[in-house]
Amino acid sequence: MNMITIILWALANQVTSQTNDISSAKILAQQKTISENSDLYLTCSAFGKKKQISVTVYLCKGDLWIDKKLQKQDQNDTTFTIQRVGLHHSGNYSCVYSTRGDLPTKVTKKREPIEIVVISNFLPADISVAAPSDVHEGDDVAFRCIVSGPLQTLGECQLIHSYLMRNQTILQVQAFNVPGMEANFTIEGAVVRDSGHYSCVVLPSKCIQEGEKTLYGNNTVLVEVKESLIFRLIASFGVIALMILLGLCLWWINKQGGYFASNSCVADQQADMTEEWQVQREGEDLDAQFDSFSMEQDEEYQNLGDEDFTYSADHEGVYSVAEDPPAGPVYAMSIRALP
Repeated sequence: MNMITIILWALANQVTSQTNDISSAKILAQQKTISENSDLYLTCSAFGKKKQISVTVYLCKGDLWIDKKLQKQDQNDTTFTIQRVGLHHSGNYSCVYSTRGDLPTKVTKKREPIEIVVISNFLPADISVAAPSDVHEGDDVAFRCIVSGPLQTLGECQLIHSYLMRNQTILQVQAFNVPGMEANFTIEGAVVRDSGHYSCVVLPSKCIQEGEKTLYGNNTVLVEVKESLIFRLIASFGVIALMILLGLCLWWINKQGGYFASNSCVADQQADMTEEWQVQREGEDLDAQFDSFSMEQDEEYQNLGDEDFTYSADHEGVYSVAEDPPAGPVYAMSIRALP
């Protein structure tokens, strides 16, 4: 019995000495609310508490220390960095320091913790569709996205972004009303290609790295847009009207082409007639000139008659050209006396 008492007393003294050798340090954080995949910076300060000695500073989460660093005697602050935090890094953080570098994992020293909250980059939301069972082309399709449970945001934002997705592809971006805990999306004038599985995602943090994660919602709704007979008739009528218009255009072009060709033919005929008329006029002018020349020659020959004729004794006169005949053809004729 005495041996057991001695052992328990020794253990109690050891624990007491360890506790007395541990001191609480003040913890500081640049941001107490941080987005997922960001770096968390925590500073443990022993200013005004530590003597001018070297100590080991321990960063604690809950009752367990998770990291430690040596702090020299001329230092008072030690900064710890947790890179690319995840949601599991949310919790209460604190700092202690000790001259010992081999403290047990669990720290029982009373501390002054701070709470660190890690906000998810995206949060799956519940989606519902406010539309009739049958959606046809031209109908409007309305979606409602809600988040069940508390929603934490960076900087206590009242409006954050939310995405409407179709088949895992972002389709629309809309503001999510944090006080109302909902967002509404509308597809106006739906067409067949709008068919697919729709889901909704809320982004409580500032941004999300493209390609970093696949976004998905809590659930999906299937929307099937059926082809409308009216739209089909309108499309068919439009094609027919276009073909008729094209035919009229071709007919008008052909008609104008025939008209131009006819005018060209008439112009060619008029040109031929004009040319023929000019040739005829030129021929008539040549004939008139020839007739005028003949008449002048006849008059000249008659003027030569009285002066150049000689007569014989038997009244059968024969005239001959004078000794100095004019240049030109020589004419001879006989004249007999009338009985």
